[in-house]
This record gives sequence, C-alpha cells and structure tokens, in this order.
Amino acid sequence: MAFIGTGIDRQCSTENRGLQQEIEKRGLVFSRFWPGLQPTKQSFPMRNALMSGYGVATIIADVGEHSGTRIQARQAQRHGRPIIINHMVLDKTQWARDLAGRPSVYVVDNVKGVERALDRIFLVNDNVDSLIKAVLAEEPAKV
Repeated sequence: MAFIGTGIDRQCSTENRGLQQEIEKRGLVFSRFWPGLQPTKQSFPMRNALMSGYGVATIIADVGEHSGTRIQARQAQRHGRPIIINHMVLDKTQWARDLAGRPSVYVVDNVKGVERALDRIFLVNDNVDSLIKAVLAEEPAKV
C-alpha cells in the first residue's frame, strides 16, 4: 500500500517509478489529487493527512527534527490515532520527546515492542467496539 503526493498517474521521482508500479500490481496506491498533478510543497502534508486517517496507527521508525513525519504525527493526533515511536527518534527530535507520555503514544525499542503496542491498540479498539455494540443493543430506558 502506498500514499502518493501526486496525481495517481505520476511518480514523485523517477527512482520510485518501479516501486510504485510494483505496488500498483500487487497492492493499492492512494492519491487524493487529480490525475496529472505534479507534487507541490502542500501536497505532502495533505498526503500525510490521508495516511493518518486511513491507518490504525502511525509508526515512526526514524526521522529528522524537521521531517515531514512531524506533520504525520500531528495529523494522527488530530484523527485520534495512536502513534508508535522508535525510542531512537526521541533522542533525535524535540517534537517526539514532547509527544512521549501523551495518551495513545507508545515508545518502543524494537519490532517486538511495535507488536506489543499494536496488540494493546487492537485490544482497546475491540473493547470499545464491544461496549458500543452492548450499548446499542440495550432497550431504551423507560421513563
């Protein structure tokens, strides 16, 4: 699965053409832009909003202080999506340190940590889904 910051018939760079074509054949490529649209400075933050809205969680493995991933993390928070951050990212960025400790932000050291965080996220989601179903199944209170 890939989210692109161009029209669906474009690639951001020629070096990504083969990868995008492979994903098109074997998976899904998403774009929120009109065919033919070239990448712009604004298209990548808009793409990040699409990614965070679609995903169950945002996983941040490696980034720089001024990376677009910071925008992705902000969008995930706005969408109420959990964020999983590699501990190494905390050492590199102030914005990641600011996120640590907030609700639905998980700091992990390795792939096993990501797996445990996802297990917790799915457990919470399953419990919420069960609660909603139970509430909806209840008879209205008699007044």
